Amino acid sequence: MSCSGTSEILKLADTAQAAEEVGIENPTVEANNQFGLQLFQRLYQTNKNLFISPLSISIALTMTLNGATGDTQQEMKKALALSDLDLETINSDFGNLQKSLQLNSSRIKLQIANSLWGREDLVFDSDFLQTNRDYFNATLQSVNFKNQQSITDINQWVKDRTSGKIDRVISQVEPETILFLINAVYFKGNWTKAFNPKKTTKRKFFLIDGSQRTVDMMSQSGRYLTYKNSDFQAIRLPYDNGRLGMYVLLPDSKHSLTDWVTELTITNWKVWQPQFVEREGNVVLPKFKVEYEKDLNSYLSALGMKRAFVPNQADFSNICKNPSDLYIGGVKHKSYIEVAEEGTEAAAVTSVQVRTTTIQPNQLYFVANRPFAFIIEDQWTGSILFLGIMANP
Repeated sequence: MSCSGTSEILKLADTAQAAEEVGIENPTVEANNQFGLQLFQRLYQTNKNLFISPLSISIALTMTLNGATGDTQQEMKKALALSDLDLETINSDFGNLQKSLQLNSSRIKLQIANSLWGREDLVFDSDFLQTNRDYFNATLQSVNFKNQQSITDINQWVKDRTSGKIDRVISQVEPETILFLINAVYFKGNWTKAFNPKKTTKRKFFLIDGSQRTVDMMSQSGRYLTYKNSDFQAIRLPYDNGRLGMYVLLPDSKHSLTDWVTELTITNWKVWQPQFVEREGNVVLPKFKVEYEKDLNSYLSALGMKRAFVPNQADFSNICKNPSDLYIGGVKHKSYIEVAEEGTEAAAVTSVQVRTTTIQPNQLYFVANRPFAFIIEDQWTGSILFLGIMANP
């Protein structure tokens, strides 16, 4: 066996071990899924496309959590559904999860990267830096925020780690900014069974408001994991070897997506998933592309994370002792997804800006010709990587 072959086996072994250590019943993974679904519901807007990576948002906020203390830390843990866990467990679990999720082959790529960008004249807490380096592989880049080059460097880092799908997360830096904590997630996966482009045809897609438009609809037949109840039906479309897959959740024509989306909770998700069964059938799915951007401050505050955004109330004294009056100025999330015949390409970036105040019965026929939700999930760890609403292809 060649050295390169041995290296690949060792990589797979490391990944499998990390996945085993995370475990599908892991409370940090479940908390991340719960947080993602709760945020997803708050972000939902009728007749609007939506696409987020709860994993990206959680990682960026957990790196920030390592600098929080007191009530600020407790509120952040509550918003992230992590209240029952200590910080050491949270960090360890996220460290193992990220190792498990790193995939790189010709048919599937999943890459996670983190970085810290701090004002060059400040001394940051060594424990804060060490923890984020150990568990998140995030090293501090000291920069001069007064220099435009700092913005260029941060955006180039983002562009490089999302394969050019997201090329800008920061457009300007306020004078009070002392630190950016940034996470990037990039995914590209080939379907286990590609859709034949020759079978892609123009069909009608019915929008929530009753109007319709003609879009490119892909179709194929085969055996799929499916689920159906009185409110909706769902199908899992696997990537590559089946570890990762996209769940497409289509409300019954008598139920609007707006009414149904409230059912997409962590409790229901855990009930539905084991009930998927394999069936023969046909699938019709639109080709689509979504670019999404959102400032998350108000939504995170609504989940209980209030003090972190308030000057003179937030306590991030574990980030930096001087200045000590730190608060989060903004949490920005940008994402991209494209679904086509050969597979899916998706990317997401989350930046946390820290400021100082000082300065037929047996035959499946699944036709997604109306608004639907979709989830990209890792089967090994149970981690929800991406969540979306396709309201208008």
